[in-house]
Amino acid sequence: MTKVSATKFTLIAAAAALFLGGPPAFAQNADGASEPARDAKGKITDKDHPDYVKCRTESVIGSRAKKRKVCLTNRQWAEVSRDGVGVANELVEGSRAGMNGSN
Repeated sequence: MTKVSATKFTLIAAAAALFLGGPPAFAQNADGASEPARDAKGKITDKDHPDYVKCRTESVIGSRAKKRKVCLTNRQWAEVSRDGVGVANELVEGSRAGMNGSN
């Protein structure tokens, strides 16, 4: 059952990454502070900044060898993580309700 749940979580996280894709938004801080430090190509260099882009390699579901690269901002990764935790909690609560006989 753990393998199935992990597969569902990966599938949901991958779907969320596809829907959240696109270029990151570079908004000014609420207090009007200057933009974050950038390199020569214009990429943000502060790894803790919400708009810093991080890339991760994920396994492709249904394949033992294929991998894909997913690049999102820190803000988007946090949202994917929150969504994944929410889905996992719903799965756990749903299975508890089913075993309990309620619903």
